[in-house]
Amino acid sequence: MIVTMLSIVGIILSLYSIYVEHKVHMADEGLLEEEFVALCDIEQIGASCSAVFQMPEGKLLSYFGIVPKDSIFDLPNGFLGIAYYGVCLTREVFGMKNVLTWNKFIFFASSSALMASIFLAIRLTQLRELCVLCWSTHLINSSLFYVNYKRFNLSKNKGFELNTESEKKSL
Repeated sequence: MIVTMLSIVGIILSLYSIYVEHKVHMADEGLLEEEFVALCDIEQIGASCSAVFQMPEGKLLSYFGIVPKDSIFDLPNGFLGIAYYGVCLTREVFGMKNVLTWNKFIFFASSSALMASIFLAIRLTQLRELCVLCWSTHLINSSLFYVNYKRFNLSKNKGFELNTESEKKSL
């Protein structure tokens, strides 16, 4: 249940980040008639997610040279979030929580998401940028990593115990 809720909130936040990035890009191009202010741009506390999304780190695949900059695969981090949270949600909905192969895959994906969150959190801190939406997704990624780590170890240990018992019976 917790993974389902975290995944749904993660998808919603990722979709909103894509929306904000799109609106900011349209405003920069002069395609909006009125000024756009994102809900996560909170002047009173100095928070600006729209400024953060425009940074090079907002597209991690090209930032790390995994894909060429401005290519069709140079996606904002929000798209990566939708993919990750969607996979987590799919596993929950289709009841694959105890399948070791899925747990290995999800554990790898969760580890990658956590590493990206740690990197981005460090960069936000270094740049003294406050992004409420970003920190929310970092919290979600940390929580999902914890749950998926526990599930991975549990399913791995169950598999080991079963193999040990079957080996004992065959003796």
